[in-house]
This record gives sequence, C-alpha cells and structure tokens, in this order.
Amino acid sequence: MKKKVLVFSAVVLVAVFLISTFAFGASAAKDIKVYYKNIKIKVNGKIINVGDTEPFIYNERTYVPIRLVSEALDKVVEWDNNQNMVIINDKSPSELSQQLAAKDAQIQQLTYQNSLLQGKVIELQKTIEELENQIKENKSKKDDAEEYVEDYLYDNYSKWKDIKFDFTVKESKSKFTITIKFDRNKYKSEWNKLTETKIKNWIEEIYDFIEDEYPDYGFKGTIYDTKAKEDLVEFEESKGKIKVKFYDFDNTTVYEELEDDLNYYFGSGLTSYHKNFGKLKADIEVDEYEDDEEIYITIIVDTNNYSDEWEDVRDTVAADDWLYDIIEYAYDELEDFAIYGHVENSKGKTQATFECSSSGRIKINWK
Repeated sequence: MKKKVLVFSAVVLVAVFLISTFAFGASAAKDIKVYYKNIKIKVNGKIINVGDTEPFIYNERTYVPIRLVSEALDKVVEWDNNQNMVIINDKSPSELSQQLAAKDAQIQQLTYQNSLLQGKVIELQKTIEELENQIKENKSKKDDAEEYVEDYLYDNYSKWKDIKFDFTVKESKSKFTITIKFDRNKYKSEWNKLTETKIKNWIEEIYDFIEDEYPDYGFKGTIYDTKAKEDLVEFEESKGKIKVKFYDFDNTTVYEELEDDLNYYFGSGLTSYHKNFGKLKADIEVDEYEDDEEIYITIIVDTNNYSDEWEDVRDTVAADDWLYDIIEYAYDELEDFAIYGHVENSKGKTQATFECSSSGRIKINWK
C-alpha cells in the first residue's frame, strides 16, 4: 500500500492535535516523517468521523487525536498552556444531568410522535375495515336484492296499523315489483279505518327506502286481498313520484260505523255521568270535513222532550266528561285524525263547540 509521507514539527506531535496556542520560544524543532494509512477509529462499536484530524503512524506507533477520542468517550478535554498539559476529565454531574434531560426530552418527543402515528394507523385500519364492509354490503345488496328488500319489509312493515302483511319482491331489469298481501276479511275494520292519504304515505315511505338503497331502480306493485283474490291498490313510480290507483276504496263505511257506535254508547243512558241526565237523548252525526283526515261531529240534544234535564247538566263537569268521552272514542277509532264539532239544541242553537288536534289535544267551549 502506498503511504503518504509528510514532515511535521515536533511541537505538533507533542500537542497531539489539540487546538490550542502556546509559545515556541523554549521548544526545539525537529523534522519527522509520518505515514497515513486511512486509519479509522471505532468507539463503542461506532465509527467516528475524524475530519481533518486523521490518525497517522510514526516510528511504528499509531497516533490518534486525543480530543476526538475523548469526546467520543463522553469526556471533557482541556489544554493548560502554562503547564503544557492536556487535561482529560469526566463530565460534571450537571453536564450529565443536562445530557440526560435532553435525551429524556427526546425520548418523550419520539414516544409522543409514535403514539400519534399509532393513532393514525388505528384510524386508517378502522376506515379500511369500514370501507371493506361497505363494499361487501353493497355487493350483497346487489346480488341478493330481492331477499334484501323483502327482509327489510318484513322487519319494518309486516304489521302496520294493526294489520299483518306478507310481501313478495321480484326484481327484473333494475325494477322492483312488490306485492303486499293481506286478508281484508280478517282485518276489515282496521282496513276501513285507513284513508287513501295514509295508504299513499305508507307506500311512499316504502319507496323512499328503495330509492335510498337502489337509486337507479324502478318501483311498482299492488296491495292484494288474499281472501277475495283481487287487487285493492296499484302503485308505480314515475319520474320520482308515486302514482296510486285505488279499486273500490270508500271511507263512507268508516264514518257510518263510527256514527253508529257514538249513538249506541253516548246517545242515551247517560246517568253514569250524573243522575241529572235522566233519560236525556242526543243524536250524533259524523261527517267528513274539508280533507280526508278531518271529521266533524254534530251532537243534537233533544231539548223538545228533555229541556229540563239539559238545563241541569249543560256546562257542568258531567257534561264535559260526556263530551270528552265522545271525542276520545272518535280519536281512538280514527287514529291521527283532527276532530271538530259542536253541540246544539233541537232548535239548532249552538250550546258548545269542541275540537281535538291530530295529536289528541282536546278543547271544549260552552256558549
């Protein structure tokens, strides 16, 4: 191996690469030859960068920079110019404490950064899992569209307004055909209480689910009477709106039945409210009012034959109880209907007015 040979003064050799200044007056100068062999220094398993202070060989001995090695061993190096002395000491406790504090702060910072990264990793893993589940769910919904919709309808609408329904769902060419089946003979009273508006709203609610889950799919179907084997209602989506056709659907029987019930329970035999009612009788009429979810009740008190009894009970707590029971019975029969009405005598003079909101709040005003 080729060696580099340089001439150094003895003073530089004695200093052993210490960066310091001193007087040369009392020293003798001597020319020497040193050899460089690209010598490396490893301290505690780590190669250190020697920079410009490269070790060299002189007189078969290897010379290394004291300051570089000492500081790598965590020592403090000083040059005493007065004594021509290199002083090497351990670091003071305060310096070690500062170093430890700095290392501890660095560890804490790295720990904090690691916790942030861990949090992000967990968040990303959760997001990936949610996306994978969504992909699986979407694939399942598309592959098993009929079963998926049918299960939803059974879970949410198999019993509606006290009527039990069955559902058949068919999907073809991105269009759902839904058959809603029930026995009208078995649920005649419950079915007759329903209005066209309520039935249409119910169908639209089902369609909203279909549109949310399958936005590009068509929607049509029927409500089918399994006893009579005939369609009662036909519906179909067109340009985002539901068109509904009703077959032989009439709410007249609902009001007629309610009118019969009110006269039977509240038209006579009223002494349970107060003995002063005596044999007082009233005729109660029920009419559809303005729209199909409001009714009007007219109570005609027979004052031609029972004027004294009426004068004894009108505008009393007992009369209030009687009217409340009439209104509440009608409200229970026609769920969510608004009710309006009045009480009049045989001459048609209004005795009281009353109303009940669709939420069931009742008001009575005596004249």
